[in-house]
Amino acid sequence: MTTTAHPTALGACTPEALESCFAVAVARSDLDALVGLYAADAVVSLPRGREAAGSTAIRQALAAALAAGVLGGDGAAVSSRAVISGDLAMTTSTTVDGRVRTQVARRAPDGRWLWVRDGARLRDIEVCLPAAPGALAVA
Repeated sequence: MTTTAHPTALGACTPEALESCFAVAVARSDLDALVGLYAADAVVSLPRGREAAGSTAIRQALAAALAAGVLGGDGAAVSSRAVISGDLAMTTSTTVDGRVRTQVARRAPDGRWLWVRDGARLRDIEVCLPAAPGALAVA
């Protein structure tokens, strides 16, 4: 897994391109690139109604999913599109197995697009849930 000490928002030149950037980052196991597709104030849905809010929590959830190898395979998008309204866009992607994921992206001041809400990508991936306080880690 690739990481750097100071990750930065990378984004994409169009909201539709976020999905392909995500796929490339997964293929490279590049955690910084994955986190860089999300705004610092982004929120990602996790299982059981939980959420990862902000870069640190999103990094932890994505790191767990990457380590478990559950971000590729049938979950890879085969198509994506965006509906743009000003500096906001709703992006949708359809996976090989027919699931549809929906996210909200925002255009940053530099023109790059970043996801600010991801309601589907990690929602069913239990390994993304943070450990309960005081829980013992299982090796």
